[in-house]
Amino acid sequence: MPAAARVTTERRGHLAILTLANPDKRNALNPDLLVAMARELDELAGQARVIVVRGEGEKVFSSGYEIGAIRGGAGEEASRHPLAAAFDAIERFPFPVIAMVFGGAFGAACELVATCDLRFAATDARFAIPAGRLGVVYAAEGVARLAASASRGLVSELLYTARPIAARRAVELGLVHGVHEPRDLEAAVLELAAEIAELAPRTLTATKQMLATIARRARLDDAELAQFNQLRDQALSSADFQEGQAAFAAKRRPRFTGG
Repeated sequence: MPAAARVTTERRGHLAILTLANPDKRNALNPDLLVAMARELDELAGQARVIVVRGEGEKVFSSGYEIGAIRGGAGEEASRHPLAAAFDAIERFPFPVIAMVFGGAFGAACELVATCDLRFAATDARFAIPAGRLGVVYAAEGVARLAASASRGLVSELLYTARPIAARRAVELGLVHGVHEPRDLEAAVLELAAEIAELAPRTLTATKQMLATIARRARLDDAELAQFNQLRDQALSSADFQEGQAAFAAKRRPRFTGG
């Protein structure tokens, strides 16, 4: 029987470690896991002063949103809601959230990493958003979040090329704050997290609020979101999206026609 996707929490004083686990699908994000993550973050808001988010094991942080769960059609794309719930919970958590990335973060998982306040990766980690290989238009909110959290250069390289970028390149583009050898990453991140947890709480929360206010100025307004959501819906209803899904399942190169 396939193992269920789940979120586990380990407490170490004021530090909490959230582990995203979906072992049969390389820690892929699905609605249940994302909603559980948002719920856990909200419950920890009055208990922990720093959170570390990681994927189960050391092979991959997350392979991204489950391809089979992506839905097209009119209106808001169905997969966006649980993703937004998790991202909003990270931003709403009053203290720093740290991403610890082994292996790599792909698609929506790359955006999840960018939403965290601090991001560290193993030297062999990779980051990619293969929207162009699937025939989807990446969510406008996600593009804005990636640009505000990291850089416009990061978004351009990820979305125009659909190629994975190495951890050290991710540092150059602002996605990752630092890299460590895989054997050293966990100890280094947890040591830093423990230090942060001992800092003045009012300083930490005020800093997060100030940075969030600055980031919101780069967000899109309602009319712009509606425009780009329409483009996204059109792509998700297209023949190219069906081809992208079929090619992904068959592990072959897609043949897009623009239809």
